[in-house]
Amino acid sequence: MSVKQMIWKQFRWPLLAGIAAALIGFSSYRATPQPSSCPGIGTVAGIVVGMLVATTTIHAWVTSIHVELNNSRKISAWCAKSSARHLLAIALGALLTAATLALEIVLWALVYHHVGAIHGLEESLYFSGITFTTVGYGDSTLVQCWRLLSVGEAINGVLMAGWSTALLIFVVQRAMTLQFRNEEGKSTD
Repeated sequence: MSVKQMIWKQFRWPLLAGIAAALIGFSSYRATPQPSSCPGIGTVAGIVVGMLVATTTIHAWVTSIHVELNNSRKISAWCAKSSARHLLAIALGALLTAATLALEIVLWALVYHHVGAIHGLEESLYFSGITFTTVGYGDSTLVQCWRLLSVGEAINGVLMAGWSTALLIFVVQRAMTLQFRNEEGKSTD
């Protein structure tokens, strides 16, 4: 069984539950530009759970891609030809991880924009970025009744940043191990 199949088998029910929670949350609230129409706590919780499941699933898929690429014999053979290729593999791993985090920030921004918690897509992206990374400048805030969404995003951002750091450590360790093996093989020849 491949890594992707194992991940799908393990994450399919949480993914479906998260999607259901998000749909329930979104269906019980219709986005309006008036901040006076506030959702219930169940709606906010459903959206947060749905987003946690969605970002976890995205990260799981990206992790499986990293694992498959780093254990690929073709890529190992390609990297063996020069140490610069090991650095390129590390850089590509970092870019893939950064793109994943950026996608998750955009997804949160779309939620803020969709529910009317922040008006304007640029402002939603900015707020999502500073909240996901837990910078929290304080110059941009949510409408009061949506504040709990930002807590959910901050928790989500801390978890995904930790996971991403561990993933990048794996990528660097794997590239270094392959490089050391190649150098040892060359010195014994």
